[in-house]
Amino acid sequence: MGQDSLDGIIRQRPSKYIRYSAEAAARKRTQYAPHPSVAAKRVSSKPQKLAVNTHRRRAGHSRLGFKLAGAFATLMLAAGAVSYGAMHHARFQQLKEAALPSVHAAELPNPVTSEPAVDIAHDMNAVISTQSGLTASATLIDLGTGKTYAAGTPQKFEAASTAKLLTVFAYIHRVELGKATLTQNVGGMTAQENIHRMIVYSDNDAWARMNAYLTMPGQQTYANSLGLTAQFKAYDIEFTSADMAKLLQMLYTGQLMNDQHRAMVYDYMAHTTVKNLVQAVLPADTLVYHKYGQIDGVLHDASIVQYQGHHFVLVVYTSNPDGTTHKSAAQVSLIHAVTTAAFQDITK
Repeated sequence: MGQDSLDGIIRQRPSKYIRYSAEAAARKRTQYAPHPSVAAKRVSSKPQKLAVNTHRRRAGHSRLGFKLAGAFATLMLAAGAVSYGAMHHARFQQLKEAALPSVHAAELPNPVTSEPAVDIAHDMNAVISTQSGLTASATLIDLGTGKTYAAGTPQKFEAASTAKLLTVFAYIHRVELGKATLTQNVGGMTAQENIHRMIVYSDNDAWARMNAYLTMPGQQTYANSLGLTAQFKAYDIEFTSADMAKLLQMLYTGQLMNDQHRAMVYDYMAHTTVKNLVQAVLPADTLVYHKYGQIDGVLHDASIVQYQGHHFVLVVYTSNPDGTTHKSAAQVSLIHAVTTAAFQDITK
């Protein structure tokens, strides 16, 4: 139930009860009031007048009593309704706060839905083509329009630690199926702590524990179910930048998990310890949820970016032929250049 509909119910309940109790009091007044002929009757003798006057006073007292009783009932029911509404409003606020990351990503306005007037793919390709000696692939998905822009090579790359995201999502999928919990022990610590370490610190030991629990075939089955071409084999996990971009788009659109779990993942992705890749060249007020990866000559960053109504996924995968980290500075520069070109284009 959305906030608007729930708040609407809370606002309506007091007036609903007031209306019903007022109608009930009116019915009682009509039911127990003296017949009009009694009030209109005129008699000449004192005993008869005294009897009539006594009856009128009693009838008046009766009507006053029912009025007071009706008003009291109205106040009590209204107070109960307000208390009931306040209780549900407080519960709604608790659920809302639990479902949102600390950076309040879900409170941003809807993304811009107009297409940029420039060719984003062309400009990303132009940047990549200037970097001789490096292989790169970039995919941008405009989350407002759903349009995809691809540049560089479409080949698979060793995914390195960006693949930890799929491991996390596969485990949360089991949680939502009722087959696992975030509090259960996985390799000596809770599953949630493993997930936290994997995303925030890129902890390989935590990843090994989760991989042992889920198994590579299990993760391959999950990747296949999402329509990804990713390959999960022992010590050989491969993604295209398009695969990773699609995975992040599905996370953003709520296709992978419920809002509370997604908020947890967003919070971890917003607080990763490596901030010198995509995030480094964006304005300070940009929200970036990302996971980087680096091993044996590959350097990647996979991000969801939100800036002034522009929401997009940007994944940049890079590798060098040496298979070492000796050219990592050039790869960082390439990621920066691709990000700058893409950001300038999509925010125009």
